[in-house]
Amino acid sequence: MNEAVEQLKGPDEKFCSSCGKIIKNETVICPNCGVQVKDFSISTPVVKYGKDKTVAILLAVFLGFWVWIYTWELDQWKFWIGLGVTLITAGIAGIGFHIWAIVDAANRTPEFYINYPNK
Repeated sequence: MNEAVEQLKGPDEKFCSSCGKIIKNETVICPNCGVQVKDFSISTPVVKYGKDKTVAILLAVFLGFWVWIYTWELDQWKFWIGLGVTLITAGIAGIGFHIWAIVDAANRTPEFYINYPNK
C-alpha cells in the first residue's frame, strides 16, 4: 500500500512522540526509532501527614495563643479574638489566652492532629 495512507491505531496503541509510528501503550522504547517513550522513574506516593500534638503543646507553652496559627484552618477565630483582646487590654488578657491555648492544645486528641485539617 501507499505510505501516504494514514495509519489507524487501535485502542491499546499510541503514536510514538518521536517518529510518529504506531506502538503499543505499554512500550517503553520505540522499536522504530529507539527513543524512550515511557517514563520509568520510580515515584513514591505522596502522603500528607497532619500536625503533631507535641509541637502544638510546645508552641502553646512558648508562644501562647500564637499556637492557633499552627491549626489556622480551624482556629483562626481563636487567634483573632486572642490578639484583639490582648491588644485592647494592653497584654493583661494575654495571660488568660496563654493558659487557654495550652489547655486547648493539650486536650485535643492525637487523632485531631493526625487528621488535621479534617475534623
